[in-house]
Amino acid sequence: MKKQKTGKAKRIIKITALSLAGILLVSVIAAGFILRGRAATMMSVKLVGDDLYTMRFQQDYHLDKALQAEIKSENDLLKFICDDMFFGYQIDANLEKYGCSAFITQTPDGKYLAGRNFGLGGSDTICVYTNPDDGYASIGTGSTDMLAVGEGNDNATTSLWGRAALLGAPYILVDGMNEKGLTASLLDVNEGETHMHTGKPDLTVTMAIRLLLDRAATVQETVELLGGYDIHTGHGWTQHLFVADANGSAAVVEWGDNKMKVVESPICTNFRMTTPGLRGQYEGLCDRFDTLHGALDKKPQNTAADAMKLLEAVKQEYPQYGIFTEWSVVYNLTDFSVDYAVNMNYDKVYHLTPEDF
Repeated sequence: MKKQKTGKAKRIIKITALSLAGILLVSVIAAGFILRGRAATMMSVKLVGDDLYTMRFQQDYHLDKALQAEIKSENDLLKFICDDMFFGYQIDANLEKYGCSAFITQTPDGKYLAGRNFGLGGSDTICVYTNPDDGYASIGTGSTDMLAVGEGNDNATTSLWGRAALLGAPYILVDGMNEKGLTASLLDVNEGETHMHTGKPDLTVTMAIRLLLDRAATVQETVELLGGYDIHTGHGWTQHLFVADANGSAAVVEWGDNKMKVVESPICTNFRMTTPGLRGQYEGLCDRFDTLHGALDKKPQNTAADAMKLLEAVKQEYPQYGIFTEWSVVYNLTDFSVDYAVNMNYDKVYHLTPEDF
C-alpha cells in the first residue's frame, strides 16, 4: 500500500514538473517572439541620407490597448509607451511648438499629392513603415527629438539606446499616409491647449494620427472616427489636423468649446480656420497660406517636383531661435510613395516606397 502511494506521488510530481516546464517553455517562446520583433525593428533603423532615417516596424504597438488606456496628455502617452515597450522603464521626451504648412494638389495625369513642411529644427527625421494585421499599411514621419535621441541629444539615432527609444515611434508621428491614400498632418495653432470633456473616450492628437493611418481610408471616415473621441492637445498649444485622400477631398479638423469643427480646405498652416466670422476668408492671416493659395490658384495641377518647390517657397528659417524646416515631404496618395527633402536641402530629394524599408 505504501509503495502504491509513493508511486502515485511520484507521478503527480512528474506531471506537475512537466506542466511547469511546459508553461516555462511557452513563456520563453512567447518572450522570444516578442523580443525578436523588437530586435528586428531596432535593427531596421538605417540612415538614408542627410538626417533622414527609415524604420520598418515589426512589433505590435497595441493600438486598441492604447485607445482604452484613457490617455489625456503627452505624459500619459509617454507612460503608456514606456509600460508597453520598455517594461515600465521611463524614457525622456522633448516636445516643442512647431510651425508647419500642408496642402493637396492634383497632378497633370489625375493623381493626388499632399505636401507638408514640418518646422522644428535641430534633430533627425524618422520615417516609419507600419503594416499592422488589423489595419492599413502606412508611412509616417516624426522627429527623433520627440523621443530625446538624435542630433542635439546625448544618444545618436543609431545607437543602441536610440534604436530602443524609437520603439515608441508609431505614437510620435506628426504626419503620414496609408495605403488607401489617406494622409493626415498635425499642425500647431497659436492658442492654449484644448481638452474636451463630453464623456467620450479620450484621444490625444498624436494618437489621432496613428488611429487615422491605421483605420481611415477617406476624409469622411476620418471625421466619423474622430467624432467618437474627446480630443486632447499638448505641449502648451492647440493643434489641428489637415486630412486629405486619394479622391481629392481635403479638410481641416479643429476642436474648441467641447466640439469638433470641420472646414473643407486644400491648404492648412498655423491659424484657426473655424473662427466665427472668417467664413472662408483667410487672406492676410498667414504669409505661407497666402503663398500656397496664390500658387495653387494660378497652377492647380503640379508634379511631385512642383509640389516640392511649393514647400521650398514656404519653408521657415529662424536661426536666432534654432527653428527651421526639418523636413519637407510630398505624399503620393495614389501610388503610396513619398519624396523627402531634409533640413531645407531641396537639391537632394529622397524617393521612398514600402520596399525601401
